[in-house]
Amino acid sequence: MTTIDLLLSTWRLDPFAIAACAAAILAYAIGTRAGSRPNAFYLVLTVAILAIAVASPVGTLADGYLFSAHMIQHLLLVLVVPPLALLSMRTSDAPRGRVARMIERPFVMWTMGVGAMWLWHAPTLCNAASQSAIVHRVQELSLVAMGTAFWWPILAPRTSHRIAPLSGVIYLFTACIACTVLGVIVTFSPVEVCSIYRNPVDRLGVLPLVRGGWGLTPDRDQQLGGLMMWVPGCLVYGVAIMGVLARWYRDGNASDRLEGAAR
Repeated sequence: MTTIDLLLSTWRLDPFAIAACAAAILAYAIGTRAGSRPNAFYLVLTVAILAIAVASPVGTLADGYLFSAHMIQHLLLVLVVPPLALLSMRTSDAPRGRVARMIERPFVMWTMGVGAMWLWHAPTLCNAASQSAIVHRVQELSLVAMGTAFWWPILAPRTSHRIAPLSGVIYLFTACIACTVLGVIVTFSPVEVCSIYRNPVDRLGVLPLVRGGWGLTPDRDQQLGGLMMWVPGCLVYGVAIMGVLARWYRDGNASDRLEGAAR
């Protein structure tokens, strides 16, 4: 098998991706009819990234073959899909409601988002998710849910539900530090984080290509996975920090213009 063969033959009809596509179409139709049309660009991008994470060769190789593919899947489900989904929603300046006050606890949201990575990389859970289809599905759903909780204080559709910009910068920076620590531990750990990836069951006949053709031995695979959490993960947080600062600067200028016009 060649790399091209693998890329073409390991796509799969994943129920999670199909349900997400149907939900996106339904959300867009309902939003359009209600006069609050979602942002179609971000909506399409959300579904496309979700499909790559669970239905593409990334999802297939993450399912017991490559720890690095498993890490790519996690990063997409926690750090990419949730913020894009929130950005697709129409923003509003409506006041904060009672339910919002109950669920918006930045420390809790931060713990859920960062904990999603730490929790599912405990060796027992990591191996279980690679061996059981049910646990793997629970893992995917929980990663999206916990990722959405993490991004809510930064990108909530109602701007009144977002935390202050300076608090947002601290919120994101500390999350970057937490993921960096985990990435360093995974990269330099002599013990397999997920031992199942050392001797995977080659259901699709792709292991000779992965090990021989790509040179991804188990040790290199784990090191690559750790580096992905370490570098690209913090890059996402860094971009989000720049976005928070840009919004702060923009909102500050808008307020200054309004004050100047009122004089």
